[in-house]
Amino acid sequence: MASENDLLNNDSERALDEIERHRRAIYERVSDYLDENELSEAVAAAILLDMAVRMRMTAYGISVANPSIAGVKMEMDRFRRDVDTLIALAKRNAEDFIRTIKTARAENPETQACG
Repeated sequence: MASENDLLNNDSERALDEIERHRRAIYERVSDYLDENELSEAVAAAILLDMAVRMRMTAYGISVANPSIAGVKMEMDRFRRDVDTLIALAKRNAEDFIRTIKTARAENPETQACG
């Protein structure tokens, strides 16, 4: 298995495939948890966002020799840029997403929105 730094700093197809494999596995576990606890995707998104921020702060705190307030603030600025990039990508792919979600809803009426 690739090291963490190899995965994060490598755009090779193999590294991207490895990240996608992990993303799918985590997604499945979270989806199962949501089903078991009858939580919505919106609640999950809020919880996962909070967890992501805290995990990024923790990663900073344990990865530097002398963590500082200024350092964690800079790390949060870097993280915001990463999140902004992900949101921009999601917006660019909105048409494909809507097409996919409409197809999935048509194939499975149980996924229809309430109200």
